[in-house]
Amino acid sequence: MKKGFITAALLFAFLINSACTSLGFQSESSVEIHYSSPDRISFQGKGAGAGMALMSSMGPVGIALGVAIDEGFAKDIRETAQQGGVDLKVLLNSAIDDVSALQQAERIEVKRYGFVIKDGSKDYVAAEIHLKVMQDGQTEDLILSSWEQQQAEAYWVTLDDIKTKPGSIQSLFEMALK
Repeated sequence: MKKGFITAALLFAFLINSACTSLGFQSESSVEIHYSSPDRISFQGKGAGAGMALMSSMGPVGIALGVAIDEGFAKDIRETAQQGGVDLKVLLNSAIDDVSALQQAERIEVKRYGFVIKDGSKDYVAAEIHLKVMQDGQTEDLILSSWEQQQAEAYWVTLDDIKTKPGSIQSLFEMALK
């Protein structure tokens, strides 16, 4: 009886540990990472320009429409990322040791992450991750962007790509984290 109870307890502990590890609750580094609200992929681009143009004829409602346009694009991108299993939290945890600005961090606050239009005429986008990094009592705001590496490698990703291709989302986040 006692042996069966011990076996059951060990099996339960193993299953809980396996579940937590597979869900990503076990951190690879000792850095404390927090996500500001809203903790979701954002998009900043076409709607901002449209909102400014609409403001002249519609007032504040025009700006609200512009924000709604960008939020609609962000929703499409989030759905594509979710369907493709793209998870910034997992990518960030695995990249901390590779990003020199994060290696000695004690705490990281992810303020915002997502995509921005960089070339409006061709709808080219880049990933941007806005962080607040705390180290030795000092705080530094940091923006990690994929844009420089995209230009160096001539790797052009459009808004339509990130709305429909999870691999494009993953690639841009990985570039931003290098």
